[in-house]
Amino acid sequence: MGRLLAILAPWGNWALRTNLLSALASAGALAVLGSALRRAGAGLAGRLAAVLWLGLAPLWRYESAVTEVFALQGLVLACVLWVLFSFSDRLFAPRPMAALGLLAGLGMANHHTLLLAGPACAWEVLRSWRVKGGRRLDFAQGIGYFLVFCAMGLSAYLFLPLRSRVGPPLDWGHPVDLPRFLWVFLRKDYGSLSLTVEGQSAFSLAAIWAQSVRYLRACWDGLGPSGLSLAALGLAAWPGRSSSRFGLLGWVFFTGPFFLMLGNPPFDSQTSAALERFYLASWLGLAVLICAGVDAVEERLKHSSWALLLVPVAGAWISHGQWWLRRDFAAYDYGRSVLKSLPPGATLFMDGGDDTFYTTAFLAFAERRRTDAALFDRGGLVFKSAYGPDFRRLARPAKQTRRQEVETVMAARGNLFYSTLNGALLPGFVLRPWGLLRRADANATQAAEIDPWDFYPFRWQESLLESQYRDRALVCFYPVMRSAARVAQHRLQDALRELETAWAMGRDVLWLRPHVAHDAQWLGYEASLRQDWLLAREALLLSLQADPRSSEARSSLGVAYERAGRAPEARQCYEEAIRLDPGSDKAYYNLGVLHWSGSRWAEAAEAFTAAARIDPRNAAAARYAVQARRRAGGQ
Repeated sequence: MGRLLAILAPWGNWALRTNLLSALASAGALAVLGSALRRAGAGLAGRLAAVLWLGLAPLWRYESAVTEVFALQGLVLACVLWVLFSFSDRLFAPRPMAALGLLAGLGMANHHTLLLAGPACAWEVLRSWRVKGGRRLDFAQGIGYFLVFCAMGLSAYLFLPLRSRVGPPLDWGHPVDLPRFLWVFLRKDYGSLSLTVEGQSAFSLAAIWAQSVRYLRACWDGLGPSGLSLAALGLAAWPGRSSSRFGLLGWVFFTGPFFLMLGNPPFDSQTSAALERFYLASWLGLAVLICAGVDAVEERLKHSSWALLLVPVAGAWISHGQWWLRRDFAAYDYGRSVLKSLPPGATLFMDGGDDTFYTTAFLAFAERRRTDAALFDRGGLVFKSAYGPDFRRLARPAKQTRRQEVETVMAARGNLFYSTLNGALLPGFVLRPWGLLRRADANATQAAEIDPWDFYPFRWQESLLESQYRDRALVCFYPVMRSAARVAQHRLQDALRELETAWAMGRDVLWLRPHVAHDAQWLGYEASLRQDWLLAREALLLSLQADPRSSEARSSLGVAYERAGRAPEARQCYEEAIRLDPGSDKAYYNLGVLHWSGSRWAEAAEAFTAAARIDPRNAAAARYAVQARRRAGGQ
């Protein structure tokens, strides 16, 4: 569909054209929703309220402007509601059942979450069948039409094996045979019934409560207290037009809270940001309830209900900065910068990261940039695999061995690059910082030929950094890699400043926290070797911001305080390090040294004894413990 639209509207680049498909699908969903509510007997004010509250919600507007599955899914679900409302008294008849079947198949070909609307639809079909007398023959005929047309819609999946056989640039799972096709169809790489493979154990009472609160908070933020209040009023005053109150509640519950309960995804910022677009399916049901709520107000207050339409309009004006993406080039420029980093004929291995995978894929295969470069992902999943057709079926240790074998041969040619945070990814080679990338070099002392930073474009919207997790997670990668380059140049102060910049940008970014904690602690260690205690203290304080429970960083900070003559702060750090890790012989030893320098012999003896007990190989701790006890006894 995107290809056809791009041919009919041949202006702008491919991203703009496929984004246009989302915009049209989203507008179509709102139009169909309004038509469905009209067929259900709703008033004009109520229909407009439903369309405005949903269509002007920041999340809906955002998904209407990006190439994703959710705008098209909204159109399919709105069509399902249209069928349910239009044929409510005879849903099991051939025409509506065929329509529902075709929508189910096409919707499943777009995104599996359409299944979650199934229980509500099944309830309405059964209700309609019973109202009409419940003849088994009619019902069986309707189910037959549903299954036949559902299979027709699902036939869109045949594109996957057919296309995969000709070797496309992007070939997820290479589904050329039945086992690999089922693997892709059942979402095995994502955990099938979970949103991601990081889902936690589901269906505990605590998890159900937590996920329900998460859903309500998202609705509160997206539709506002006024929208939720009108939805609650609409549910209480539901007129029982062409669908049941129970069926509509089922739609909202199964596509919303139940979806979260099923996968029980974690509550970190990255997962929460990824979850947002999944709420739109349930918000279609809430929009119907908002319509009923406005109709109920209109029955009491007549035309005064039209004033309610100003609420979503005012909210959209206030929140316009959360969704206006026209000048947001963060991902686009990031992909350009990655490709600008590659010399002619280079090979790039991407060690994870959707922003790297799909920006470079778009630039290379849609815009035909850098066709000389070879692009691979180390998972062997998205791009053509460099590791052989059997790679995905290997066990994890065998995969790692295969990676090293293939990449070592390519690195020996001297033109291999990585997109990775791991500088020790390939044994036997130094992965030298090279702009946003790392270059595999066999010579650890080889100097960089160019500085790619001079050629990078930097464009992003500051207003979106606060509201859009993905922008924050991408933009803070720049100072992280600049920090790695400064470390390679032995400019530790500048490296720390870059890490501080990254931390200020993305404190909630999932990948950034452990990286800042590790790198800042390493900078503190290097500064300590130079006896630059001020720099060491700054670096270790930054490390503890990222990981407050690091006993090792806390103990090292104590050393920096001690060498700066700040004994009370040093003692506090050592004691906190021991509290965090009672098995830290280093913290006990450092505390013993501090007590020794202050002639507190009994306390020094106790600390040294603990250090020797934890690590019997620490002969110095045992010796100092004996000496401290002697001095304590002689006082």
